[in-house]
Amino acid sequence: MKNQSTHIIEQLTQISGLSGSEQEVASLVQSLLPQSVVTQTDSVGNMLCTIKGTDEDAPTILLAAHMDEVGFMVNDILPNGFLRLSMLGGWNTLTLPSSPVDIISTRNEKVRGVIGQLSPHFLKKGAPITVPDMDDLFVDIGAASDESVERDYHIEIGCLVVPVSPFYHNSKSNLLFSKAFDDRIGVASLIELAHKVIDSPIPSTLILAFTVQEEVGVRGAKVLSHYVNASFALVVEGAPADDVPGGPLRPQTCVDNGVHVRIFDPTHIGNKEVLSLVTSKAKENSIKIQKTVRKGGGTDAMELALADRGIKTIIVGVPVRYAHSHNGICSLNDYHQLINLLYAVGENRSKL
Repeated sequence: MKNQSTHIIEQLTQISGLSGSEQEVASLVQSLLPQSVVTQTDSVGNMLCTIKGTDEDAPTILLAAHMDEVGFMVNDILPNGFLRLSMLGGWNTLTLPSSPVDIISTRNEKVRGVIGQLSPHFLKKGAPITVPDMDDLFVDIGAASDESVERDYHIEIGCLVVPVSPFYHNSKSNLLFSKAFDDRIGVASLIELAHKVIDSPIPSTLILAFTVQEEVGVRGAKVLSHYVNASFALVVEGAPADDVPGGPLRPQTCVDNGVHVRIFDPTHIGNKEVLSLVTSKAKENSIKIQKTVRKGGGTDAMELALADRGIKTIIVGVPVRYAHSHNGICSLNDYHQLINLLYAVGENRSKL
């Protein structure tokens, strides 16, 4: 199971799919789902599939994970061949200098570049280190002029720029290293859940939603909220972990310590009935969870909870260190615990 899981996660995290350009991810997801599962795609790119439960009186549960990842877009090409960028999603700019990126050309080819920085040889001695502004950063692809960028590399304003990060599984700790765990780890969990449910059916009907443009304002979820109908919903995320030096004295989302279960963030208050169900199912199945109150952040829950007359919603997920950077770390143990928890919730027969 570990080999199968790591293979699925590696494929999903290594593919490129920035906000508004999730088509390749959607195609991969479709190929990884069970063949018996039929998918539908709406006009903005959300992909949904429904797996019928064994009990018509059991609830219909919406499980949503977003396909897009954070990245950049070329917003200017300088006369000397360097590129300026705009963010697609939130970044801490301290993490960016000297980072490798791929620019997707107009021919859909990847052009390697690096986010440049001033060598320490040219820094004034004793000068304070400041947080770089996005407008000060640039990408170097080795071109000598703007004409060369367009003629030789087929790059123009509007081309997408994606982070480059190899996938690695540390077999000693069972931790995974890669980009895009937010939220391809959630996407992967729904794919594996689908296989598990097909093999071992459950009472509840599941609607699996793979959403788009979450990182630029939960736009896909807003469209989805106009037509989705469910008894309750779980938004499945790669949740930022806070168990690092410099983090809070009492971290609430720790890697390899169980499933993240969010009670509150500034955009959504978790439904108490769904929270109670998740808590009880975790206890019954010896699944470790980490209840969390967040001071920042937001997810698709902010829109899905307001669908129709309202859908009872909470957020669950896999803790991810260094989310929204080139390199994240998460636990395969937490990932499997999440799948087990989602399956256990699906065994519920009550519509709350």
